[in-house]
Amino acid sequence: MFIPQARAAPAANQAEPAILLVNDDPGALFALRSVLGDLDADLVTASSGEQALLRLLKQDFCVILMDVKMAGLDGFETARLVRARPRSRATPIVFQTSHRASDLDRSLGFEVGASDYVFMPTAPEVLKAKVQAFVDDAPERRPVRVMSAADRGDAPDAGIERLILEHAGDYVALLDSAGAWLYTSPSYRAEFGAAVGPGARYLEIVHVDDRERVRALVERPPAGETHWRLQYRVLGRSERHFESDASLVRAPDGAVSQLVLISRDITERKEMEAYVLHQSFHDSLTGLPNRLLLLDRLGQATAQRERQRAQVAVLFLDLDHFKEVNDTLGHAAGDRLLQVVAERLAASVREGDTVARVGGDEFVVMLVELHQLADAALVAEKIISAVSETCQIEGSELHVTPSIGMAIFPGDGADPDTLLRNADIAMYHAKRDGGAHYCFFTAQMQEVASQRLALGSALHRAIRDGEFVMHYQPKVHAASGAIIGFEALIRWPQADGASISPSLFIPIAEETGRIDPIGAWAIGQVAAELQRWTTLGFADVPIAVNVSALQFRREDVARCLGAAVDAAQIRPAMLEVELTESGVMSNPAQAIETLHQIHALGMTIAIDDFGTGYSSLAYLKRFPIDKLKIDASFVRDIATDPSDAAIVLAIIGLAHVLDLTVIAEGVETQEQVAFLVAHGCDELQGNYFSAAVSNDDAVGLLRRGPFCIETSGEHHDNRTGGA
Repeated sequence: MFIPQARAAPAANQAEPAILLVNDDPGALFALRSVLGDLDADLVTASSGEQALLRLLKQDFCVILMDVKMAGLDGFETARLVRARPRSRATPIVFQTSHRASDLDRSLGFEVGASDYVFMPTAPEVLKAKVQAFVDDAPERRPVRVMSAADRGDAPDAGIERLILEHAGDYVALLDSAGAWLYTSPSYRAEFGAAVGPGARYLEIVHVDDRERVRALVERPPAGETHWRLQYRVLGRSERHFESDASLVRAPDGAVSQLVLISRDITERKEMEAYVLHQSFHDSLTGLPNRLLLLDRLGQATAQRERQRAQVAVLFLDLDHFKEVNDTLGHAAGDRLLQVVAERLAASVREGDTVARVGGDEFVVMLVELHQLADAALVAEKIISAVSETCQIEGSELHVTPSIGMAIFPGDGADPDTLLRNADIAMYHAKRDGGAHYCFFTAQMQEVASQRLALGSALHRAIRDGEFVMHYQPKVHAASGAIIGFEALIRWPQADGASISPSLFIPIAEETGRIDPIGAWAIGQVAAELQRWTTLGFADVPIAVNVSALQFRREDVARCLGAAVDAAQIRPAMLEVELTESGVMSNPAQAIETLHQIHALGMTIAIDDFGTGYSSLAYLKRFPIDKLKIDASFVRDIATDPSDAAIVLAIIGLAHVLDLTVIAEGVETQEQVAFLVAHGCDELQGNYFSAAVSNDDAVGLLRRGPFCIETSGEHHDNRTGGA
């Protein structure tokens, strides 16, 4: 028989050893190549653990130099997978890590198969010496031998055997022009048994789904080609993936007489490629599609539905108060809860729909083949019901609810990104309205969202340029009319002379993470003003500063307050702290600890907007607070509405039973003053006495003296500038 010389490799020296460099930092890879570039070895780079695994499927390495901390698969997990492969089980792995790495980290590295550690930064000479040692120990590679004419001779068996020896471990087959077996290597017989015997055809071991494609290449090879490569599945002891190099053997007249197939089992490579592909398009925690796969499916669905005139719904889902689960039970419990939610979502939709996790506690459901909006609403209600059911996590009974925003193609967006954005906007409205329900997107929501975005950008500028100012509203002693303190109120003046209300920009500052610099500025500003008032002779007039719910949840809030009074060199008692009732009650256990820390500094604590939240009397007794402020919404109609009057009387009574000072805010009329004084309210605050004024005007109020408290008769104008 004739073995085509085109298949024989040219003479060559021993193959050069290869080093695999794995690091997700391009700069680090460049530095490694520069340091190791003059070693007698081929340098191959991989920018992730996943890419490193793919490199290993195609090439062997004498050593792997790998960073420990990488996005995606880290060094430890990658090493475990490398060691799980028989072919790379003995490949040396050298970990790169920081000198700050703990003994536990190093122990874990050796546990997963590290051969050595390089602690970065390290001298180039040391790094080269370590790697050179592994290069020197690299096993020699058998050179591919050129087949001589004597080898080919007239005996087909001799030529085939030599080919088999040269490709030990591969599958070597000689077929006739019809695809029947003429000769086979032992590896074929071990895997396929009688299926490769005389009279059988090669196609009989090919997977039925790939058979026609392989048949076309075997029976009708590409015109003018003598060598080509193909991949397909075969059925032996199990289903395997083969990659075959096919070469034609032609008779003297040019006709194809034989076909040589040299095949490799690439099942492991295919499985790893499938694994990496799956990881690229699925969430590792829940196994659900991730944003990339969702966008791909959403793009296909909208393209198809546009032709079919059917609707597609996008449901953007966020879990209400999920952060509290992580904060209370830990992230492991939070992860398990997300897995439960993922399972419930998948069970709530049809097979053709898609459920994806797009980040944190956010999920997206894509519904296809919708014929009316009511169908999407029914699914949303089903999801809310399913997700809201209680579940047992680490011995705790948890109850979470979802907020859902919905956008419908094509009315609410003609492309995937727009649909997702509008569904997210609708979800925000559902959450703002209390959560545990759904909202359809409307054009008005887009307008509001645009305004919020513009306001968020303007906030960044305002913080940078110092555009905020502080105004001060007096608190009046109900019995004497004396000013006994002020509340500091932040103002954001605009170029046209108007101001943006804190009720508009504070929530946006909290959502965008800008409340911290604003809050820190407010505390520092008030402390500085107290220092100034002390030099003016008003050392006993405290100022209350509002601490937002988000600030209050910070672990260092007490330290920040203490640092402010220390820097201003004022008595801590002069800086009062006002907290909203809802902000304190969001996590009562944590609130008690933080309130005690603030109280230990010597500061007075007031609960603002009292009556609008859901305070538990049991917790209220345990809170180290000094004052309750009755919300203005109850004060407004106390003279005319018996219900509001009853609520105010109850709060005054409760405060006095708990030995707390009670303050009424939003006082506007003489009738309100008379009612509050008559029923024992301790302090009054509102425009009846003075609006919030600048610091200089506040000093002017202090110098003017007490206000006149009218409980009957003619109304006396107590406002700033009045008699």
